[in-house]
Amino acid sequence: MFNEKTVEHTKDGDKPVWQSPKYIAAKEKAIEAINSGKYGLTEADFWILMNLTAKKDKMAYSGLIISHNGCLKINDCLESKFTPSCVFFDKDGYKNSLVYSYCNDEQGIYEVGEVSDKNCSNAYPYAMAYKRLFDRVVLKLSKFAYSGIMSDSESDEFAQSETETYATSPSRSKFKPNVYDTFSPDPEIKAMQEEVIALCKGSVDLANKAAKKNYGVDVWNMTREQLNTTLDKLNAKGA
Repeated sequence: MFNEKTVEHTKDGDKPVWQSPKYIAAKEKAIEAINSGKYGLTEADFWILMNLTAKKDKMAYSGLIISHNGCLKINDCLESKFTPSCVFFDKDGYKNSLVYSYCNDEQGIYEVGEVSDKNCSNAYPYAMAYKRLFDRVVLKLSKFAYSGIMSDSESDEFAQSETETYATSPSRSKFKPNVYDTFSPDPEIKAMQEEVIALCKGSVDLANKAAKKNYGVDVWNMTREQLNTTLDKLNAKGA
């Protein structure tokens, strides 16, 4: 499941995999949900979060990430769904952060979704803050959060620390394995890279050709700003 391996490749060579208790618990919950068919979830809705251990001698499967699309599927099947009227907005949050809050007494849920220049550098901060709020609420309402499953909108949680962070997804089957391995470990940038390729008729060659023409680099080495600009142009062209 989830394209698990016994050995993961890194720039410093192959590393044996160690599955953390948190990952195992999250995986069991995800498999249960997939097999039940209750939410219409598939393996493609989940990614494995990976971190090199402190000694950098092993690759730890440290968690399981669900896509925003997966959260949308879950909410659609909940009896008690995310309620938009319970959302409040504060644009003057701590240290100039944007904050959406959700408060629903009947559901017993209070949650926030926030962004700042420290944890979000894409061109759509309001959308990202709302997405984080939505995903957090849905994962609590469905009890997925209690098994340690996180949303891919929580990019700040995946930020690189002293150890390198990687993310992998069953969706890698859409591309050649050696191509997938060049995706960014940052989930937000990776998602933009995938979208650029998808908008280029699913062709990595076409995406690289466009990137080199406009920026002199391939799609794997485009900056976040370049990816945002490219997506805006491709979406406008498609419209």
